[in-house]
Amino acid sequence: MKRTDTRTSIRCAVAALLAAAILGPLIAAQDPPPPPGRPGPRGRAIAELGLTPDQVKALGEFRKARMNERQAFREEMGRLRGEMRGLIGDPNTNQARIDKIIDQRAKLRADREKGALRARAERNKIFTPEQREKINAFRSARPGRMGFSGPGRMARPWAYRYRPYPGRHRAWHRW
Repeated sequence: MKRTDTRTSIRCAVAALLAAAILGPLIAAQDPPPPPGRPGPRGRAIAELGLTPDQVKALGEFRKARMNERQAFREEMGRLRGEMRGLIGDPNTNQARIDKIIDQRAKLRADREKGALRARAERNKIFTPEQREKINAFRSARPGRMGFSGPGRMARPWAYRYRPYPGRHRAWHRW
């Protein structure tokens, strides 16, 4: 064995030991998965609201029905979008056909919104008045999720002189 081969193998062994020494504690420091009996967010909500097994079953059926409606809506909208793309790309397109597809899409969206309002009223029938009060109190405590909706929306915080850590990241502050 040549001397360079020995050095290379020693370097590889040292690199492997360093990688294990660095990555080992990082992997061990990760949060362990929750135990199987521990409730998730939905389980906590069920516990806090005090839902009965019948209510839980009714909510499951309700969610499944809404999921099927959403899937049907997406498929139909996708079909109409694809048809519209094909018509727009064709120079000999009949304008009446494009107008008809636009009207179909608008009607589909309106029907979806009407269905959502009906579904909300249907969902509220599942809960008791006390449970509805708890739900409304919970929702009023969280009016909007920062960064996603509402007046606190910050899609690009750095564009609005937002500094998350005072004294850090001075490189991207140009004022």
